[in-house]
Amino acid sequence: MILLVCIYATQNFQFSEISLFIIGGRVKYPDCRKLQQWIVKYQNNLMVVRFQFESYQQLQALRFAMEEINEDPDILPNVTLGFQAYDSCDVLHLDLGSSLQVLTGSNAAIPNYRCLPDIPLAAIIGPAISTHSILLAHILGLYRYPQISHYSTSHLLSNHRTFPSFFRTVPSDANQSLGLAKLVLYFGWTWVGLLAIDNDYGQQGIQMVRQEIIKGGACVAFTENILINQPNHNAPHIVKVIRKSTVKVIVVFSTDIELIPILYEMWGQKITNITFVASEGWVTTSLQSIREFSELLTGTLGFAFYSGTIPGFSKFLNTIHPSVPLGGDWTQIFWEQAFNCKFPGEINSTGLSDISSKECSGQEDLESTQNSFTDVSSLRNTYNVYASIHVLAQSLDDLNNCNMVEKLFSSNHCADIYNFKPWQVTQHL
Repeated sequence: MILLVCIYATQNFQFSEISLFIIGGRVKYPDCRKLQQWIVKYQNNLMVVRFQFESYQQLQALRFAMEEINEDPDILPNVTLGFQAYDSCDVLHLDLGSSLQVLTGSNAAIPNYRCLPDIPLAAIIGPAISTHSILLAHILGLYRYPQISHYSTSHLLSNHRTFPSFFRTVPSDANQSLGLAKLVLYFGWTWVGLLAIDNDYGQQGIQMVRQEIIKGGACVAFTENILINQPNHNAPHIVKVIRKSTVKVIVVFSTDIELIPILYEMWGQKITNITFVASEGWVTTSLQSIREFSELLTGTLGFAFYSGTIPGFSKFLNTIHPSVPLGGDWTQIFWEQAFNCKFPGEINSTGLSDISSKECSGQEDLESTQNSFTDVSSLRNTYNVYASIHVLAQSLDDLNNCNMVEKLFSSNHCADIYNFKPWQVTQHL
């Protein structure tokens, strides 16, 4: 489940409804199930078996933030926030297609034409992947539609001339890459390997790490790419290089999911005694809880996003139930994975062969189970989603409270909350 958000406003009798979209592809979930579930077994092929609890938690953070805002009389009075959710399946063209659908206002993407003229689109939040954000930012920037990403860290996105309406609630990788290099040099590691995912996030990040390491006097033994378009992610070749090398430290710029095939290959070939220096994309992963990886990942170092707290969020998460109509398919899949069951009268929604055959009653208690969904002790990506919604709501509130004397816009008058232009929101952001 890859999340991306859009906001628009429509006047409805005495109030305006501003809808917030999590976008990424208007597709049925089974079409992309295997692309978006956790990979936990790797032998000759990949086997997907676990739902992404963190992504589902981010969706709930969106809901929670909007309920807070809607119930607060001091923010956007007489205006209600709403949203639609989409799953891009981590596929670039689905992110692009669904974003054009939002701009168009209908299921069919009609570039440069909006079918809902009375519903001004306020903003898009996402996507999570830098490469996807870069593509959408090129398009959205033409119309000055605000875009806020909660996870895209590529330093290329910091260029506001190229991406005039792109914002984010995470820092640029330019800072992280410098920090990772300094970490390597601090511990006196002078012979290291570099490993990166083959997209904008990985390639830009690892190149900056490489430059700083060499500048600091250390040497790079190898630089290898995780080829995400290959079924095995180039794992056999990468592990062969690691085995032949004498390095004991490897800097890895990747996400946890994309790294899994390499870890399984290393585990299968019994390669241990490697210290990983991890980018934020996987440093806080729960992969170490998988038995095969626990020894391999012991001692991993890296930098993580700021961890924030969301008061009341834990109680809110425990109200999630399959009977709630919003995101029913996702909730059912989540429920089956959380309680290792399936709902009666239906084919198991995960399509897995090794899941328990016991039936879900719907009476299972979320408070009694422990998983990454209900864990709110260290909210990072989820907190960034929550912050994005509040930042955007505050910007809309500022727009709504505009003072005529300010003359913020070229027309020398304040925007109408029921009929604003996207560039007006961008100015407030």
